[in-house]
Amino acid sequence: MTKIISKDIHCALCGASHAQHLIASTSTFGTPDLDGRPAGMARSTLTHWVQECPNCGYCAAELSKAHPSARALVQSDSYRALCSDMSAPALATRFLRAALVSEAAGDLSGAGDARLHAAWVADDAGAEQLASQWRSDAADALLASPGATREAGDWRGWQAACVVDILRRAGRAVQARQHAERILDGGASVLVTQVLRFQLAALASGDRLRHTVDQALGRPEAAPGRRTLGDPLLEYLQQNHGQLLTQAERKAMWMDTVQTQEGPRWLTDDPAVLSLLTEGKAGLGRAIEQRLRAELAGELVINRCPKCGALARTSKARQCRQCPHTWRDSPV
Repeated sequence: MTKIISKDIHCALCGASHAQHLIASTSTFGTPDLDGRPAGMARSTLTHWVQECPNCGYCAAELSKAHPSARALVQSDSYRALCSDMSAPALATRFLRAALVSEAAGDLSGAGDARLHAAWVADDAGAEQLASQWRSDAADALLASPGATREAGDWRGWQAACVVDILRRAGRAVQARQHAERILDGGASVLVTQVLRFQLAALASGDRLRHTVDQALGRPEAAPGRRTLGDPLLEYLQQNHGQLLTQAERKAMWMDTVQTQEGPRWLTDDPAVLSLLTEGKAGLGRAIEQRLRAELAGELVINRCPKCGALARTSKARQCRQCPHTWRDSPV
């Protein structure tokens, strides 16, 4: 769930104190859009991502902080014009003012993010032309930013791939295609590679619509609720002995496959996880059970039906889920 709190914050420019709404916690269900916009409850918190001083009009992610360049910028004609602009959603103009603040401070990445957030506001308002223009402006800033591709692991190349989507939805197909090909040549992760191949197909068909990572990977959209592991032994180990699992084992448990041009592949580049999945999820469960038995000697409880050998739901269950057998008289 999302929790919003109110807190009095002093503006770093004028010193005025006003109540601001802050995100104390939120959550997401499903994968983000291809431009990075989160799914689930976090998606609806956009209105709280930028703060505005009602006194001087200063806008920033944190009003209590300001670069030395901000004071003169807030008094500039371009900034004041945005303060009084009634042609665009008010939240969008706050993000655009925050973008100007970031640009003046030399933070092109922050400026690009703020303009992209303004485009998301325009999306929600159905203002397609404004959304396209602000995406284009966001792409220019992000492409000029020196720190756009620093991720590692399974999401290597993700930020740069987001720029491909921003360009595509802004109608800049040629640049989007060129940027996607550069990222692929630079060695993106298997996950990001699949996303980029989806982007190239979308560009070839003239598609400028919103898509999610799940769609790009050919997976059904995740629904809110408990996700299952799909293997009885893994489910049992997770539920009853989850605290004993290694980080690599937990990651491997939840790993999905994706159909690539080279055939089906696990959706990771992590060698430790790939090693655990050599024999699939069933083999992973057997390997974890074997490790735990070796390390815990007789302390590990894998509760199986004495009659058919099927796994019970918990370590203390005494009724089989597969056959009618019960063993309630046995010691717990």
